[in-house]
Amino acid sequence: TPSTVFVFISFINIFISLITTISTFTLENFNDDIDLKRVNNILMKLFLIFPHYCLGRGLFDMSRTHAINVFSLKYVPDYVPVSPFQMNIVGRNLLSLFFQGIIFFLLAILAQYRFFIPDRGCVRTPKNLKSLNEDDDVAAERERIYSDPNNTSHDVLRMVDLVKIYGWAFGKNFTAVKQTCVGVKQGECFGLLGINGSGKSTTFKMLTGEISMTDGNAYVNNYSVIKQLDDVRQNIGYCPQFDALDSLLTAREHLYFYARLCGIKQKNIPFIADCLLKRLGLTLWADRPVKQYSGGNKRKLSTAISLIGNPLIIFMDEPTTGMDVRAKRFLWNCILKLTRQDKKSVVITSHSMEECETLCNRLVIMVNGEFKCLGGVQHLKEKFGDGYTILIRTNIDTNRKIVINYIQKYIPEAIIKEEHNKMIHFRVSTNVSLHKMFSILEKARDELKNLIEDYTVTQVTLDDVFVNFAKIQEGNQILNETNGQGNSYELTHRKTNIVGKFSKYGQDAPEKQKRLFPLMLTVIIFIAKLILFCFRKKHAC
Repeated sequence: TPSTVFVFISFINIFISLITTISTFTLENFNDDIDLKRVNNILMKLFLIFPHYCLGRGLFDMSRTHAINVFSLKYVPDYVPVSPFQMNIVGRNLLSLFFQGIIFFLLAILAQYRFFIPDRGCVRTPKNLKSLNEDDDVAAERERIYSDPNNTSHDVLRMVDLVKIYGWAFGKNFTAVKQTCVGVKQGECFGLLGINGSGKSTTFKMLTGEISMTDGNAYVNNYSVIKQLDDVRQNIGYCPQFDALDSLLTAREHLYFYARLCGIKQKNIPFIADCLLKRLGLTLWADRPVKQYSGGNKRKLSTAISLIGNPLIIFMDEPTTGMDVRAKRFLWNCILKLTRQDKKSVVITSHSMEECETLCNRLVIMVNGEFKCLGGVQHLKEKFGDGYTILIRTNIDTNRKIVINYIQKYIPEAIIKEEHNKMIHFRVSTNVSLHKMFSILEKARDELKNLIEDYTVTQVTLDDVFVNFAKIQEGNQILNETNGQGNSYELTHRKTNIVGKFSKYGQDAPEKQKRLFPLMLTVIIFIAKLILFCFRKKHAC
């Protein structure tokens, strides 16, 4: 996390500056010892590679030289002041800082343009794919990506073996995303579904360049996210899961600000802002501070910001969170207009299956960082749905038992899912034909003397398909937690230890931060004791 990195870098800087400066200062008190004097001279030259030493030691030598000059001019006749900028005083420190500034500036520029990151290319070879246990549709999409390295199919977005591993530097690996491959075409709305912790937001962060990829690559309009991130960001829009808004700015000011960041000419910004405000229905709220907005209007503003610059593809991370039904429908229509009329590609994450059924041409369901299924909504229902749903409403609450016995007598495959008040909910497998179900239900209405008021027969919903896959991830997490309590699930734990390692690493991370502060304090106390010991020894001598 940023806080951990800040503490770590601060600790390293303080440690280097204190150790290098104080060690040379301490050794100077033992110049009568030839060996220690030689060691001190070597260290003073060696430590010049550290900017911390050059600055700290330079300030110390400058102040000491100034004090000597002041004292000598007052009490020593014909004394010639010594310039602190001589090479053997501060000059070498300044010269070293000058060259270090040039070198580190060049390194920063090269790092900014990702010079040191090799382009992994779009030609990939399968690695450990047997362990992925992929669905046929997911495997077919992977094969399509592998067999078309030049993107002749003109995908706007291509993910090629995308991998993200957290904690590898600490030896505690948690694989958040595992070798995902998919291509999104122009004008397509692509859904990314999964429960919390499945890897959706991590995938978004990698595609937008917010975090680095452990392996694999992604391409937006044939620009590599690894090597051409600036070009990628000119072709994408991003609506984050949590609104990146300033509560004191208005909607218009937000759009002006982000338009300037996108490099849009000043004369065109008012027209673009007005169009976006009108398109998202924010005209009446355009000049009010964001702190007065409802949650739905904030999401609309975040969506408007993602459309600045006319991007080819827009990433939307749960765009309708906190919206009422009317605002949600309004935003759905805006997204449909983007894909159907403007031919923009949209990648969306959501927990609303209704939203995905309305918007998405294709979607995937992620479980533990893997794509478990891929395809259109109807295709997934037919392939992974476990049959049909029968919903029967009886005239009287007490008639439910009679109806249940009758249905299960003629349709043994019918399983009761719910029953309350006058409603009975059955789940029937696909082995039973629709003709048979309707015939029996109509026969029941006649023979049971109108005990059945009405009934409906529907295909399983996308929610049912999603829940079936979500149980896999939840089951793995439960097994890991149970295994951590000492029960013998060794074989299962080996298969699902990634989740357990992640949870363990997440708990240990704050402890590592807490240990840094006592360590810093211990080092400082040790250095102070060392200085006192040296002064006492010299005074005793």
